[in-house]
Amino acid sequence: MRLLLTSLAAVGHFNSLLPLAAAARALGHEVGICTGDAFRADAEAMGMRFFAGGASTMEELMVDAPRHRDERRAVWTQRTVFGTRAPQRLIPDLLRHVESWRPDVIVRESAEYAGCLVAEKVGIPHASLATGSTGSQDDRPRLLGSVLDERRRELGMEPDPASRMMFRYLHFALTPPRWEGDSTPSATTHHLRYENPPRAGEHRPEWLGEPRTEPLVLASLGTLMYREPGLLQAIVEAVADEPMQVVVVIGDQDPASFGSQPRNVRFAERVPQITVLSECDLFITHGGFNSTKEALSFGLPLVVLPIGGDQPFTARRVAALGLGLAVAPEEREPDIIRARVRRVLQEPEFRASARAFADEMEALPPMSHAVGLLERLVQEKRPILRES
Repeated sequence: MRLLLTSLAAVGHFNSLLPLAAAARALGHEVGICTGDAFRADAEAMGMRFFAGGASTMEELMVDAPRHRDERRAVWTQRTVFGTRAPQRLIPDLLRHVESWRPDVIVRESAEYAGCLVAEKVGIPHASLATGSTGSQDDRPRLLGSVLDERRRELGMEPDPASRMMFRYLHFALTPPRWEGDSTPSATTHHLRYENPPRAGEHRPEWLGEPRTEPLVLASLGTLMYREPGLLQAIVEAVADEPMQVVVVIGDQDPASFGSQPRNVRFAERVPQITVLSECDLFITHGGFNSTKEALSFGLPLVVLPIGGDQPFTARRVAALGLGLAVAPEEREPDIIRARVRRVLQEPEFRASARAFADEMEALPPMSHAVGLLERLVQEKRPILRES
């Protein structure tokens, strides 16, 4: 089987596809990926065939984004960036690569739509893998039906006003079914075990080996949103001089911009997140889906401060399932953050719920099962429905 992956040029989106790529290659299949050129080295290090395509970075597509991270910005991002600009940039490159490499199936991360558009244009099956916490049960078909039909029209294809294309053949969800709450996933959704992606060249920091008598906490706002005005500063003030050791990931920001460094806080430009989370007691996060899955795979409770996108949904589900607590945008005061951090660390029910959820994640079929479903899709070329 020749498998072509497609991704937006963003770290979290790209990384979400890596476990599937590794599983497919381990079973002897050819794997290629089409995304921004910045990811070439990472893809080739994993043995994938790399095809450059689309925007080099998400920043190129977001230059005139609405300033405030509210519902209007979320809708704008879905329709203008995910539904219009990103596929318009990627489709010409992807068509060229598909014509030359001839994949049997295209698998897109679920925020990338050129993959399914091109697959339907050339007549090959396609699948998707959830890169956002709401997966197939959110309102994307309603939001994107008209703009994706514009892309179909540009490709000379019939309209699809209900956006059945999105999950027509096969969709992979990487959380247990109860994560979805009252929502109903598509009939082609299959729940799989989340597997932390391989990260080449990462090493365990020396400071992780230092003796400690206090809980270890990691605070990170991911690779795209760490500059959210005032949020990391509020977190640092909230945890300052508390009985815990806190690592705060600040990216390329100047540590001096956070004022005097509390005795219990360590600033880091970046960390090998999976390694650090495996030894933590709590994760303070914006609720990025990959970061959330990484923490929950270790049974680690969370305090979630959502910023935008699917993060409010993540925050609601974490709170509803007892996996931690949420801090809404209007609550971003150090005293409130501090109180919720204390509760999650001090009340054992949160850790117990997170560990039970990790057991549910582990009990799901492995990524090799996804490869088997893709093999079946290539042979049958019809929707693969989940068993009831």
